Amino acid sequence: MVPGGQGLTERVVKMSTNQSKPERAEFYYNLGIAYYALGQFDSAIEGYDEAVRINPEYSEAYHNRGNVYHDMGQNERAIKDYDRAIEHNPEYSAAYNNRAIAYYDLGEHWRAINDYDEAIRINPEYVVALNNRGNAYLAVGEHARAIEDYDEAVALDPENVAAYSNRGTAYHSLGENQRAIEDYDEVIRINPDYAAAYNNRGNAYNDMDQHERAFEDYDEAIRLDPKDPDVYINRGNMLSGMDEFERAIEDYSQAIRINRNYSEAYHNRRIAYHRLGLYEDSERDLATVGELRAKAENDASDGESPSE
Repeated sequence: MVPGGQGLTERVVKMSTNQSKPERAEFYYNLGIAYYALGQFDSAIEGYDEAVRINPEYSEAYHNRGNVYHDMGQNERAIKDYDRAIEHNPEYSAAYNNRAIAYYDLGEHWRAINDYDEAIRINPEYVVALNNRGNAYLAVGEHARAIEDYDEAVALDPENVAAYSNRGTAYHSLGENQRAIEDYDEVIRINPDYAAAYNNRGNAYNDMDQHERAFEDYDEAIRLDPKDPDVYINRGNMLSGMDEFERAIEDYSQAIRINRNYSEAYHNRRIAYHRLGLYEDSERDLATVGELRAKAENDASDGESPSE
């Protein structure tokens, strides 16, 4: 139970007992929606549990319970609920899309693509699924197919920030920095406070050796989101490439202050220290990198468990 929340047995004792089964199932379904909106995930699951107990073919309740499990990081359980939703409604496009998201999060990108295919077959104008399939294609190195999906998404929704941003990432990965910048320009036009777009555009400018513009974008990204360690690392990398190692160290150190377990920041700072002849500091960061990587490997092995 979520702290501060109460279970269903404590909150719904006054429900009428003469309601029909569909009405009772819908009551618990709506209760699940309300708890989910409040962030009380355990109580939301209890509501959906009761809805599907009363109506075992309630596809929307399985789907929504899957969403809760996904938000809790329980992707395997989410997939099982999406399976049930699709079993009872084979044309449920959102269930295919959301099952694909869970597969993507598990690293099963081709299974995700197959589900996005189904979602788009059912609803050819499903902009979210098009954008998401583009992300999955990008993850497997299919840049051209990813760009095709982003193209379709922005054609259907010309103000879709995510699709422009992701297409910019695809172009940047291909080294087409000017086209990437054009997409990030669109993101910023639509949403001038989108910090990640400034960071990404800064990366593209940096790759084009337009360091002054890159600095401006990194600075703006930090102004909008000062708690993003990646921007400090990116700016630090550019400074390091310009042999401004003291300034680079300042940025790497700030990234570490934000995230004490960011091994890349320690690694990059180690190199900068070494280039300045600060060998003791460099060795200390090297040791920290080794400790963090060993911990990550142990955590990964501890997290491995047989599928249910």
